[in-house]
Amino acid sequence: MLLDMLQSSSPYLVGSILLAVLAFAGSLIPGVAAILVAGASLADPWGVAVVALAGCAGCVLYATGGWLVGRRYGSRLRRGKAGRRIGERRWSRAERLATATGAGSGTALAAAFFLPVVGSLTPIAAGARSVPYTRLVRWAMAGGAAWVTVYLSLGALAGDALRQNRHLLVPILVCVAVVVAGLLVINHRARPPREGTDTGTGTGDATGTGDVDATGKILG
Repeated sequence: MLLDMLQSSSPYLVGSILLAVLAFAGSLIPGVAAILVAGASLADPWGVAVVALAGCAGCVLYATGGWLVGRRYGSRLRRGKAGRRIGERRWSRAERLATATGAGSGTALAAAFFLPVVGSLTPIAAGARSVPYTRLVRWAMAGGAAWVTVYLSLGALAGDALRQNRHLLVPILVCVAVVVAGLLVINHRARPPREGTDTGTGTGDATGTGDVDATGKILG
């Protein structure tokens, strides 16, 4: 059974895979899913500690890579096709988290890991706005540790429950798939319209019969 195969896997192997996934995916859905699956494979405190350390290292690597990308390509990436699809609202929120100052600003930066998409954009926004790397990585370690620990614990609880109630495995997997699909649909519908989309408020003639002068007469 899949759960038995996961539980028989070495914590070092599970940790290595989790590190690689988080280093590239950050707090996006693949990263969250990888932590939950890793948690379901753990059966002892030593394994939890090993995988948690690997997950934290993956978070730091992602934050470092994002910061470097932001330093070099931040503004171009934000204005590019992929950046426009993400949406200016998310970019602005990530920028506010990255550049906030005063009491609680560091805690907010650490908590960004729990925000889907925005959390993954925050290191890029930090690099683009020249936020000191030491400040980013310090709070990335704290936020990453909390984020990984929470989802590892949830995965471990879910794995233990499934092992004790194996007949519920298929219904639970179906429910998880439905929830993930719903989140993807909501995320897609929440995207702002692409730039250049005709909203019907333009000044040109919508019928294609020519331009209109100040008196309302059709020209051409």
